[in-house]
Amino acid sequence: METRDRIITAFYNLAAEQGFTRATVDELARRNGMSKRTIYRHFNSKENLVEAVLLQFMREAEEKINQCLDSSDNPIEKMTSFIRLISEKLSTLNPQMLQDMQRHYPHLWEKVEQFRADKVKKIIIDKILLQGIEEGYFKKINPEIVAASMLATIRAVINPTFVLENNLTIEQAFNSVFDTFLHGIVSNEKCKM
Repeated sequence: METRDRIITAFYNLAAEQGFTRATVDELARRNGMSKRTIYRHFNSKENLVEAVLLQFMREAEEKINQCLDSSDNPIEKMTSFIRLISEKLSTLNPQMLQDMQRHYPHLWEKVEQFRADKVKKIIIDKILLQGIEEGYFKKINPEIVAASMLATIRAVINPTFVLENNLTIEQAFNSVFDTFLHGIVSNEKCKM
């Protein structure tokens, strides 16, 4: 592994424990047996490190999402695999990391928001929902309404402030959102009546 990649991974691990605000370059250097000079040779600032962690996370997520979508032709299996994959990825995130990004690096948080909006449109709608509607797996519903309501819900619920205030993990919030979208709020027992 290249030095730059090792630094990104180590900083991600440190931030996962402490959040981005409390994670320091001094601690990063000490824990990983490297000098601050080595770190600053690859990253001009702590903010560059935060951005590198974010970009790496998004790159890895996109790569895995594409593999997931290519693994099946069935839209329900695609949706299930997508939800499972994202849930696993989100389980590695400390909500404090996201809250720190939202508060202290708002321009980077905007990249998160744009990434989420792009993925809802390109993946959920274009690659899963439209195929599922066409093949009869999903109800005939306006995909633009689904995309807008799903994105609004994601922004409101899979949000660091909401997650921390409600003592949830990001994974729990994500799973609840998608369970509600896929299965609604009526209990299985009452659906059979």
